[in-house]
Amino acid sequence: MTNKKIIGLFATTALFASLSSVANSQVTISGYVEASYITGNSKAVSGASGVSQAKQLGNETLIKVASKGKLANGMDYNIFQEFESDEAATQNMHARGIEITPMAGINVGYSFDQTKGSEIARTATPYVTSRHTDVTGITGITEPFDVTSSEHSVYLDIVNKLGASSQLSVAYAPNLDSASNNGSDRFVTTSNLNSGYAIGYKITPIAGLTVAVGTTKIDQNTVAHQDVDMKTAGFTYANGPFAIGAQRYNQKGLKTSSATTHEDETTLISGTFAATKELTIGVGLAEQERTRAGVKDTVDTKSKLFSIGYNLGPVALSYDFEQNENVPVSATTAPISGRDIDTHKVRVRAAF
Repeated sequence: MTNKKIIGLFATTALFASLSSVANSQVTISGYVEASYITGNSKAVSGASGVSQAKQLGNETLIKVASKGKLANGMDYNIFQEFESDEAATQNMHARGIEITPMAGINVGYSFDQTKGSEIARTATPYVTSRHTDVTGITGITEPFDVTSSEHSVYLDIVNKLGASSQLSVAYAPNLDSASNNGSDRFVTTSNLNSGYAIGYKITPIAGLTVAVGTTKIDQNTVAHQDVDMKTAGFTYANGPFAIGAQRYNQKGLKTSSATTHEDETTLISGTFAATKELTIGVGLAEQERTRAGVKDTVDTKSKLFSIGYNLGPVALSYDFEQNENVPVSATTAPISGRDIDTHKVRVRAAF
């Protein structure tokens, strides 16, 4: 090996060692481990099957590795990667992203499964534990559609530029069909290439009051299929130990391609009360009206939620009781009168 090559190799090695040292000094690791016990009962009516309510123990683990610093031109940057084990024995590389701040209050970036676009207004009401439809995932009530949940997207965030304590977030996803299958160096040819954008705006105009609005538009690649059009608005008002809120969203179409016209209109109301600095109690009500092929279904899906949370610092305990009525078999079928599901969930989470 020539002296020139040796010097070049040494310089390159030193450079990477230097960069590695700088990067490692800014790396943070955080996450949580949680376990839950879920049980309940359900009714099977009108020829529809009930929901399996066998007693269940389950767990979830999340590890987040993040780094932040400055680029050579002085701009701030943030990157992170989450590793999640949930509902499966294998570890998944889940939410991730890179963000650059060209100027104060302006952030641009790439994300997979981050809360951007209309998702910043996805749940505008207060809860003790998970948002209403995420406690068990069997309410039969759909979430407001967005283009960032388990999707690759790019985004622009404008923070505190359009009002004090405000955030405007715009996200665009060029492909909503292959999600985590998309790599950075391989072209996925099996996709329908449905694309969409979403916009969310959140502001706290006065102390205690936060208002959020959002919209999502998704173009279906198949001409005969209905495009998605979602709009939502909601608020939370907190005063002392109390917090209350309400939200309404209307969405036409489905993220999964559907030729039949479909519309869901949902109302959420929730409130929380901090009885002590450790103990918080909350309730939530949700009602969804479904219209298929231009005809409104005869019954609405309803869900009631009662929650208790006890905070012990890095460890939190919680209990949720969820009562669901007229639950449809799927997101595309009619609510079924009398198909009811009651669920109890006890959870412990330890954060680090």
